[in-house]
Amino acid sequence: MIDTIRLSKALTERFGLEVEATASVENNGQKITISPSGIERTISFRVELHLGWRTVSAAFIPGNYASGLVAGMKAATPSQLAAFAVFSESLKSKGARVSLQLDSNKVDSSAPSSWPKDWGTIHISMKKVGVVVEKSSGYDFNETFPWATGFFGLAFALLPLEEIDESAIEGDSEGAVLFRLVKQYERSRINRAACIEIHGTACRICGFDFGAQFGELGEGFIHVHHIVPVSEMGGNYSLDSGKDLLPVCPNCHAMLHRRSPALTPDELLCIHTGG
Repeated sequence: MIDTIRLSKALTERFGLEVEATASVENNGQKITISPSGIERTISFRVELHLGWRTVSAAFIPGNYASGLVAGMKAATPSQLAAFAVFSESLKSKGARVSLQLDSNKVDSSAPSSWPKDWGTIHISMKKVGVVVEKSSGYDFNETFPWATGFFGLAFALLPLEEIDESAIEGDSEGAVLFRLVKQYERSRINRAACIEIHGTACRICGFDFGAQFGELGEGFIHVHHIVPVSEMGGNYSLDSGKDLLPVCPNCHAMLHRRSPALTPDELLCIHTGG
């Protein structure tokens, strides 16, 4: 069985949203269920990851009374939609088939600009055939985690993490409770997770990898540097996780900010390599 305690900690570290993962045996493999901790499941959501013989599939499943959650996802910001596209493209680049359906319309998960503006139901799923996640002793955590984090990122990207007018949300009053809980988490975590999905967790300046050096203790730990300072972005700036953010170790992050204005990553890399 997959180590679900380790998986819960790793996903919580990556996304900043405390989650709980459980595992159960299926006739043809293993099912992993991932859901936010401390929130009633009927108004929340879960991600189900199915591991089979050389197959990984996943589905996003809102709770039966999660109309408030879905309404918040429909109101996702441009940055959130861009992050969704990042995770979609990442999964597709690894050979997965990503399916997104809004009401009865199947849409391109990597092109949010083509989505209909008004919809009431959302279905997200993924399937990858020909991937080896199983071993003689069970399913391999390191092979499974990229699929778990990639697909969970799709759902996480659209979560209503901003302050919103709850009175404008249709649905039962219990649904609004989710927003009061979830919006406490930093919205910047979406962009951070998308940056890591693109660039990985090794420092892009010196190459240091906390997971490789310290094992599970350092797994997933990395700083993320804003190439364009937050103070210069302005209210209308649409952040690009691939171009505007970069994973760096704390040492290199400190060196980037040793000067004002901050050094560019290329400048520091040149200093580091002596070029």
